[in-house]
Amino acid sequence: MARNEAKRQKKLMKKRQKDKLRKKRQVESIPYAVLSTKKKIHLARHYPLYECLINPSWEEKGLATIVVSRRQPDGDLIFGVYLVDILCLGLKNTFCNADFPLSRYSTELVDGVYRDEDPIECLPDMAHQIIYGAIAFARRFGFHPHRDFDLSQYVLEESGSLEEAPQIEFGRDGKPFYVSGPDDNVPRILRQLKSTAGQGHFDYMCGGPDPYLPDCPGQTVRVIK
Repeated sequence: MARNEAKRQKKLMKKRQKDKLRKKRQVESIPYAVLSTKKKIHLARHYPLYECLINPSWEEKGLATIVVSRRQPDGDLIFGVYLVDILCLGLKNTFCNADFPLSRYSTELVDGVYRDEDPIECLPDMAHQIIYGAIAFARRFGFHPHRDFDLSQYVLEESGSLEEAPQIEFGRDGKPFYVSGPDDNVPRILRQLKSTAGQGHFDYMCGGPDPYLPDCPGQTVRVIK
């Protein structure tokens, strides 16, 4: 049985490689200049990686800001930006674009995204595992990725094609740990956690009056009892 499964996996891998090569040839046969921006982004996986960046404090803060960029055939860049809450909410925000000049990339895009700290290079598999892993974790509690991930996902590799990355902890101590953001609907998020995770199975920290305990001054970790 093990030998048959190994043969099946080998055959499947060869088929995937052939399909990938066939798609690449189809992409190269299309005049790039006539493609729309959206179509270019849909084809981004076929183009070589230019850079992958992350904020160095992502583990400490539980919030990762990731930039993945790819080189277009004409020399410009396609990029995706991903704001990832690894503690609870998953992919909070994302956007992407194509035809971005290399001359403007560092000064406008990278400096604009990383205003508080200088980014560091990140292994693509690690960045992808952070993004997809956080999305999967958040979905367990009813939180879905930002709607623009429908497009920005194409700047990443497909989730099923990734190698295993080093162990990443999602949540804290095995539970969701929600830290409120300035644009969050805090009561709604806490109601959802109470419904999906269950009482006593998530922690949270609020930057203002506690929506469950109004006398709480904020900035304290609470466990829903």
